[in-house]
Amino acid sequence: MTNQTVRVLELLKRFNDGQKVCIDALKNDMLWEGKNEKTIRRDLDIIKELFPDSFELIRGGKGEKGCYKAITKQAFDNFLKPQTLSLMVQVFNIAQRSDLFDEFEISKDDKTILSAKIKQIGQAFEFKNKPFESKKDDQVLFGKLQECILKQKYVIIEYPSNDGWKKIEVMPYKMVFMNENFYLACAVEHEEYEFSIFRISKIKNIEETKKTYQMNFDIADFIKYMQTPFALYRKNYRQHLIEVVLEVDASKAYFFGAKKFLSSQNIIDTKENGNVLVSYKVTQEREIEDFIKQWIPHVKIVSPATLRDKITAELSQYLAATK
Repeated sequence: MTNQTVRVLELLKRFNDGQKVCIDALKNDMLWEGKNEKTIRRDLDIIKELFPDSFELIRGGKGEKGCYKAITKQAFDNFLKPQTLSLMVQVFNIAQRSDLFDEFEISKDDKTILSAKIKQIGQAFEFKNKPFESKKDDQVLFGKLQECILKQKYVIIEYPSNDGWKKIEVMPYKMVFMNENFYLACAVEHEEYEFSIFRISKIKNIEETKKTYQMNFDIADFIKYMQTPFALYRKNYRQHLIEVVLEVDASKAYFFGAKKFLSSQNIIDTKENGNVLVSYKVTQEREIEDFIKQWIPHVKIVSPATLRDKITAELSQYLAATK
């Protein structure tokens, strides 16, 4: 067995064990004593030639250059936490019930093995969330949108309206997954509004145009901030955010401490009786109305008064109608 063979086998062992391999560190290793960087890279190249996807260049620590690491079974095991596993199972189940598998480069035998594994996992999980809407030509539609978003091209979409189908020219920014649905977030040239979202499952057709657009970074930032499909965009939107403060009964305070129902949620105070004050920053009151109604009578609206008065009036109308 040659010295190079020993070195290459040692590298394979280290990659398999999930270790980080750095060229600078190998220079001080007994097996590579007296070897220069060129020799070490040749050792690595032998592995790369036989197993092209066996390891990848990573960012090393302070003072470390030329570091590599392999994705090992242990790395995958660490990745498969309960939350991640449940999401993967849902995606697989959705793929089986739709045409999504057509896009997967996966053999029939592998599908059979995966199906068996998922069935085994399914004995321990029960998922109540419905899958997102999909139709037969979704792959083509998503592919067109992705290409136009990356190239910053105007597109013309056909979308349902009161009079049938309407063609709308938009600047597609992102495909956003919210509330178990995919939406197309767009900038639009309209005299009354500059931004809109469209449920992708309702889009009938997409026409690519030759026109390109320059991204509005305020809109791009707004898309990242969006918390619900009811988000309302206005220029310099952060200056127009509305703070909503709720007082949550002590009996339900735990749920608000354990989960952020909207990304802007912030617990600002806990009272002596155990009630908590929770704040949200929304783009319009409509964004949070349905959420508040879900928690009545366990929440009170501290501010703004306009939102409190509106929901109070709606509840009064409902109670009057049920008498």
